[in-house]
Amino acid sequence: MRYFIQFTLLLLLIQVVSAQSIDAKEFLTVEQEQRYQNLIDEIRCPVCQGQSIGGSNASLALDLRQKVQQLIVSGKTDDEIHAFMVERFGDFVVFKPPVNISTYALWFAPFVFFLVGLVALFRSTKSNVIKTSEEEVDLEKAKSLLK
Repeated sequence: MRYFIQFTLLLLLIQVVSAQSIDAKEFLTVEQEQRYQNLIDEIRCPVCQGQSIGGSNASLALDLRQKVQQLIVSGKTDDEIHAFMVERFGDFVVFKPPVNISTYALWFAPFVFFLVGLVALFRSTKSNVIKTSEEEVDLEKAKSLLK
């Protein structure tokens, strides 16, 4: 029982250490707050791999959340905020980068790999059919020789 209590206290201490303060942002309208939540989920943290600035604990993500709040309160549209972030950090900062010359590989490489895989699959099954038919002919020849 003693070890159970010590283990439980240890788990409680671990949770206290990992607790963080919640960012309390003040907006004029509920619509602005909703836009803020949507934008921080759509903008990628430049420091963290695959996390939005809303889910990141990096200090840069905190600064970017504050900047998004300032831009929303100052009356910028979502497109203007996206353009501001892309201008500063490049196309990497948005989860849905635009289709342009520098991002063609990003958008079309999966389709190319899929087509190459289909061609390889088709060729391998076709060669297996040919091998099977050749093996059947060889088997028939061997049976005729054994008669």
